[in-house]
Amino acid sequence: MHPLLEAGMTRQDQEVVELPLLLPKWQAVELEAAARQRGMTMGQLLRRVIREVLDDAGTGARS
Repeated sequence: MHPLLEAGMTRQDQEVVELPLLLPKWQAVELEAAARQRGMTMGQLLRRVIREVLDDAGTGARS
């Protein structure tokens, strides 16, 4: 179990949380364009980036 997860929670839980994100408009526009170039939504792109960062940090977020 990951130390930050409550007892009984796993990484496969389908429960989601909302993370408000404040960005300068130019960054939001650039992120949307980058996502579109990859055939993704901005949310999909950000989730991929977060997953990759967690994998690089050794948390094993994909387990």
